[in-house]
Parts: sequence; structure tokens; C-alpha cells
Amino acid sequence: MVRALSSAISDHRAMRVLASLTAYNRVQGTIELVDAAKHVQEVLLEEAGDSLEVELVKFGGTNVPDWVSSPTGWAIHEARVKVEGGQELTLESHPTLAAAHSPPGSAEAEAIVIDRYWWRPESYSSAKGKVVVSPGDPYIVYRLAGDAGAAAVAFYSESAPPDAVPYKSLFLSRGEAANGSLPAVSIPRSMVEPLRHGRKLSVVVDSDVRRDPGFPIVIAWLGDKDGKGPAAMAHVCHPTPGANDNGSGSASLVEAAVALSRLIDRGQLPQPEATVRFVWVPEYTGSAVALTKTLKGQVTQLLNFDMVGVEPGGGNGPLRVVASSLSALGQADAALQEAAEASAELLGFDSLRLVPYEGGSDHDVASALGIPSAMLNGWPDVNYHTDVDDLDSVSRRMLRLSSLIASSSLYILAKSPPDPMAFRSRLVSTLSRRHYLNGDQVAASLAASLMSGALGLQEASAPPEGWPPKVDTVVKVKPPMIEGPRVIARRSLDAAIRVEELLATSGPMASTVYLREGLMLAAPERPLGEVVALLAAEYGTASVSAERLTELVNLLADVKLLELG
Repeated sequence: MVRALSSAISDHRAMRVLASLTAYNRVQGTIELVDAAKHVQEVLLEEAGDSLEVELVKFGGTNVPDWVSSPTGWAIHEARVKVEGGQELTLESHPTLAAAHSPPGSAEAEAIVIDRYWWRPESYSSAKGKVVVSPGDPYIVYRLAGDAGAAAVAFYSESAPPDAVPYKSLFLSRGEAANGSLPAVSIPRSMVEPLRHGRKLSVVVDSDVRRDPGFPIVIAWLGDKDGKGPAAMAHVCHPTPGANDNGSGSASLVEAAVALSRLIDRGQLPQPEATVRFVWVPEYTGSAVALTKTLKGQVTQLLNFDMVGVEPGGGNGPLRVVASSLSALGQADAALQEAAEASAELLGFDSLRLVPYEGGSDHDVASALGIPSAMLNGWPDVNYHTDVDDLDSVSRRMLRLSSLIASSSLYILAKSPPDPMAFRSRLVSTLSRRHYLNGDQVAASLAASLMSGALGLQEASAPPEGWPPKVDTVVKVKPPMIEGPRVIARRSLDAAIRVEELLATSGPMASTVYLREGLMLAAPERPLGEVVALLAAEYGTASVSAERLTELVNLLADVKLLELG
């Protein structure tokens, strides 16, 4: 099956699709995102086999569930940034220069850099009339700067290449953007140091805040339109160029759909009885609508493809099979691992890694809804969320590999799902070994005991003494997921600020540990002590704190996002 699909995949065609997608400024809430989705639909109608049906549907921002943010409609015309006596940047050269969803406006004022403790309101005490420069969460920084009377906001990224302009998105609602007058831009890290010495920064944003033009979902399927079966998903949004994130996943899924449908049409592969779907969405907003409304009850398992086009090395990480959440177990991750290993061996690729569940893309939504899900993802990416995430960072070999993995893993799920127990045993062994190598014997023991039990495996040993911690609090009622601090901030800015502080001081995996896996595992039948033990088994004891998780759920309960039992 893998050999047959490999012979039908064209990396040239995939690269051509990718090149076309990078021309669109695919920010959520813009007409160009709709145009990019139409392009995906047109390519499928032109290139795929007759057995593949294709549909484009649109939804409005008011149709998005309230546990996922939906941004305003937005159009950007011009943006400029100039340091007093120094560098000037324009939108034409840096398409990520305007922070997405920024209202129009201009300012020329002294800059104030707020990097340490950016989540604290007191850090903005001298920001009135100035341009706030910060690497913090865009929505929270924007709210705090506005409350302090700042003239404008300029975001930067501490991890991006020094001269790259990062992609920052405010995700303002239409009301927030229409009533706002604070322009927001992004600047490269190299521009920040001169601004620490009292220089002025000139900011211009010419944009329109408008009713959204509709958010697109493209659905392609093999089989009964109303039938049940697995789906492969990629988010098609993000600003131009956005080649790896996520032009690569979107183009790979197009090629997978073309190759699989052509082979089925030729009779080289039998069509599965289950319906096979390929889905392109705006990240989070689209997957939430697709899985709760458009395709409600039809997707049995989901494979997510996000940032799969960059060769490992030079600061870029391996291609990773990201396992399912412990809260939604199935065969998706086992199928993805099986297909990835076979495809990598066939194409001579030797940088594949298995990791536990990690949040940050559309598989989160599926997992939160109880749909078993796994992700293929290359991480880290040195050009992540910047204007230099361009075509030259993506290789044809990686597009070929990811297209092959997408088509074969989806076909495996639909036609001959693998034994998940063998995969889960391997996952436990992999995590135990990593914990031992990191000197975390407690986490290794928890993986072999409590995590094994949660996965339906025989527990190799009893949990260490004192585990799980004695925390009897349970989460009685909750939304499927809480997308991030901005959802909390729309209930209570003070609560969101405390959550931001908690996450910012808890290590690089904090959002996954606390806001994703932690809340998804929290259920009426599972006390928080057991949740903490499972999190420690997945991510290590240094990555989780019972006190912090308890504080988080209490904060969310106080603002009525959760109900505790």
C-alpha cells in the first residue's frame, strides 16, 4: 500500500500547490483566506480522481463555539514602522508587520520595553502616551497597554531569528477592534535594543475592521457523504508566506487526497467501507465548527498535519508523531506511527521521533471532544511564525514524505486499523527510557504504573510512594476546552493575568500540561491528584505541580468557566 501510494505522489505538484498558497495572506477574518480555500477546492476538482467529492462551506464568526475565540473580519492596506534615526520597515517587505486584527491608527512616541513581568499591570505604570514594546501574549499585552493609555503596541519574538518580523495575532472580536484606537505592529528582535534607550518609534497601520467575509472549510471525501470514518486535517490559515506553517500541511493533504483517489479509481487500492475525509480549516475556529456542526458525529478518528515541510537540522527539529491525549484513546496514533515508519524507511528518512500528546493545533479540538487524534509535526522550526517562513525553507522531499504519511495513515485507519496496545506499550517504554535518562526515576515509574493502567496495559509496578498526590478536588462541569488566556480574559482580565503568570513561570510545556492535557484529563471520576500523576508520567515531575493545577482550576471556577465537585 505504501509503495503504491508513493508511486502516485508527486512532490512537484505538492510544491506547486504550496507555492500558490503562500501567495495568499491567509489571516483569519480576511477574504484571502477564503480565496486560498477556494484554490484548494479547485486543485482537488482538477487533479483528483472522480471518486473524490469536494465541497467548500463557510460559516460566520458568531457560529464558533464560545470556548474558541473568533476574530473580527479584517483587511490590511498599509503598515510602517520606523525607529528614530534608524531602521524603517514596510508592509511590502514584511507581510507580518501589522499585528493581525489591529485597528487602524498611527503614533510617534518614546518606546518602553516591557519584557520581564509583562503580565503584571504595574509594569505598565509609565506606559501612558508611549509605544509599548513586548514579547508577551499579544491579547493580554494589548489590553494592559490600552488600559494604561499607551499610544501603540509593538510585539517581538524572543526566539525568532534576529531580523525576522514575527507573526502576532490579536484575535480581537469585531466589537473590540471597532472600538479600539491602538495600532499594533510586530518588529524584529534586532530592533528592540535601540528602543531600550529612549528612542522614539513611529507606527502606522491602515486597516479596515469589518464584518467577517465568512470562514471557510474545505471537505473532500471518498465514500458516503453522510457515512462515518477517519479524517485527515490541516489548517490552511496564517499570513503570507506561511510556507511551513501551515502551507506544508495543507499542500501535503491535497497531494494525499489526489494520490489516494487516483489509486482507488484505477483499482490499485480497494475503497474502504468507511468514509475517508480530508479537511482544511482555519485553525481552531474551523476545526471546532467542523467537528461540532458540519461533520458532527461523522469523524471517528482524526489525523492532524501541521508544519511538516522543513528538513531537520540547522536548528530545526525532527519530524514527530505526537501521540493521542490520554483522555481520548483510539488507533489514530498507532496508525500514524505505522505509516510514518514505513514511509520513512521507503524514502530513506531517519529523523522520526515519537512524543506524548502536545497541544497547539487542531488535534486539540478533536481530543477535547473525545475524538481520538494524533499529529504529525516538525518541531522546533527556526522560522516559526515569521515573515521568513518562505518557500526556500521547505523541501520537496519532506512534502513527499508527509503526503505519503498522510495518505497511508488515513487509509490504514479506514481499511485495517492497527493494534493500539502494541503502540501504547512502545509509548510507555519510550517515555520511561527518556525519564530515566533525564534522571527522573519517579516519572519513569509512574509511566510504567499509572500511565500503563490508563492506557489499558498491564501495570509493570506499583506507583512510587506518595503518588498520586492526595488532591481530592474534581472538575464536575467544564467546556470541551479553553483555547487560551484570551478566552479567560473575556470573562476576567485579572484571572487571565494570573493564568499567564502561572504559565510563564512553569516552563515551556506549561500550556500543554495545564490548559490542554490537564483540563482534558480532569473529570468527575478522576481527582486532581490522579491527573497530576498522569501528567508527571507523560511530561516529567518537574513539569507539573499539584498546587499550580489546583490554583488554575480554582481560578477558572471563580470566573464560571468550570464547576468543581
